[in-house]
Amino acid sequence: MVVFALMVIGGIVLATVAVVALLRGWGRGVSRTEAELHDPAVRTLAYAVPPGRDPAELLAALAVAGYRAIEERPDRLLIACPQPDDPEKVRLLLDPASR
Repeated sequence: MVVFALMVIGGIVLATVAVVALLRGWGRGVSRTEAELHDPAVRTLAYAVPPGRDPAELLAALAVAGYRAIEERPDRLLIACPQPDDPEKVRLLLDPASR
């Protein structure tokens, strides 16, 4: 009985450590992307999220299209645009009126 209890407690501790490690790695990745997009040398586009649109939906569409972006505020996204024609492509991707 004691061995079983120790195995359960050990499993819980290992699962907790694994979750903390995964969340820490994800947080570092987000911080790295945020620092990269705020670098003055990086060409970016500040996109105002239209009222009623979910920023997470827009971030997902950008990620699928291969763009790196962060949510600066609930009403504003900051998107990396390395190529000169990227801002127009991003606007066409995100603006519902252009579809």
